[in-house]
Amino acid sequence: MAGVSEQSGIPTVDIGTVDRIAEELLGHSTWSPEQLLAYQQEQLKIFLWRAATRSPYCRRTIGDLVARDRPLAEFPTMNKSKLMEEFDRIVTDPRLTRTLVEEHVNGERCGELLLDEYRCIATGGSTGQRGLFVYDRDAWNVAAANQMRMQRLIGITPDMRGLGIGAPSPVHMSYRFSAEFRAIRPGAPTLFVTSPIEEIVAQLNAYQPDYLLTYPSLLRRLAEEQRAGRLKIAPRLFRSAAEALAPDVKELVREVWNAPVLDGYAATETGIMAVDCEHRSGMHIAEDLVVLEVVDADNRPVPPGTQGAKMLATVLFNHTLPVIRYEFSDLITLAEGTCPCGLPFRRIERITGRAEEILRFRTSSGGRAEIHAARLWFYLVKVAGIRQYQFGSLSDGIRIRLAVYPGCDPRAVEAQTKAPTRSLTSNWTRLQSHGERPPSLPGCIIPAAKYSSACACRYSSATEGERGGRKDPIMATAADRAQSRPLL
Repeated sequence: MAGVSEQSGIPTVDIGTVDRIAEELLGHSTWSPEQLLAYQQEQLKIFLWRAATRSPYCRRTIGDLVARDRPLAEFPTMNKSKLMEEFDRIVTDPRLTRTLVEEHVNGERCGELLLDEYRCIATGGSTGQRGLFVYDRDAWNVAAANQMRMQRLIGITPDMRGLGIGAPSPVHMSYRFSAEFRAIRPGAPTLFVTSPIEEIVAQLNAYQPDYLLTYPSLLRRLAEEQRAGRLKIAPRLFRSAAEALAPDVKELVREVWNAPVLDGYAATETGIMAVDCEHRSGMHIAEDLVVLEVVDADNRPVPPGTQGAKMLATVLFNHTLPVIRYEFSDLITLAEGTCPCGLPFRRIERITGRAEEILRFRTSSGGRAEIHAARLWFYLVKVAGIRQYQFGSLSDGIRIRLAVYPGCDPRAVEAQTKAPTRSLTSNWTRLQSHGERPPSLPGCIIPAAKYSSACACRYSSATEGERGGRKDPIMATAADRAQSRPLL
């Protein structure tokens, strides 16, 4: 019988089926790396054959490669633009169309199954384009089972009181995974990252979770509430989701709760791809469900220890919407060697961020330089008083605009920020501090509604084409950690 979240009434998963699949997936943890690779390649062949025979688009683009049993590296890549453009021909159920799915995710019943069969998920469009994705019942059960498997691997047992706090939209992946939490653990409160902080604190105090899964920016806010004495919980474990996990958040949680924060890597297109283990020596990839290729700009594989220019993902369990060598702009470095835990899965050593988040500029001497925005905002989120910040490119450096909270001295905040940011960028930064709200940078995209209350370190960027050819500021970031309202 399908589990139903008591609070939302939205059908979720078949709990019995999910538990059975999770146990099967856990069994793969005892395999050798060779056994795991052999299984992955077997599943890949089955998946590609089904895609080539059932999807009109795949029949045309990869049919011959499948027939000749060519290696995956010879297959064409796919990105979000291509997938959305060819959606009606990629799906294997002719009843599904992009228009139908779009109408469903925009409708009042978007949390229900489309055609009584398909879970519809949408991306937020932070890379410049919204994506639509569908999972049939079997695929969604596997995605949920993988989540359960990963929880077991990091020490979360069925008897622990857990809670996920995600996005408020029923078509967002973090909402759906949080709903599955509630289906499996009746009595867990329904909370979102946009819920008022007072409500979140009250509900957490009443529920007393043993572990908590949410955005790193909300973890930061909850740590502030715990230190202030308003929040009084004692989780044994935290797991981050949806945002990059800044090192200082790990340190803060350790200081406040003496508990670890385990990182994870997931996407709407794929479900959970990787998660830390207790040794925290890299995120273990679910290689029995996905094939991840870390490649250079020309799609050639890079070795462990070397950062790739992008990542290509092939999802082995979603036969309705075949995702084959799908491009992610994430800058990933695979880990070398094996993990002390003994799991057979390859590991992700680190994810620096997205390629679009690299700030490139000319120096005053005429040379070219670049810095990933994460190196700046990992520091900025620790400076007391900063409410919002924006990055923009200048002709000879980077402009950082700061907005401070009421009652804070903008010049004092600027002084705290100046030396570290200039040391990171070899003195090529220009700082401007303002009151509560800085003027918008021309050409910047500001994610006003995507992550309202918990957006301490999310930002959106646009390619030159998406900016209409403009080469002015390429990035804007906004942080308003406490208020459940749009950021800007």
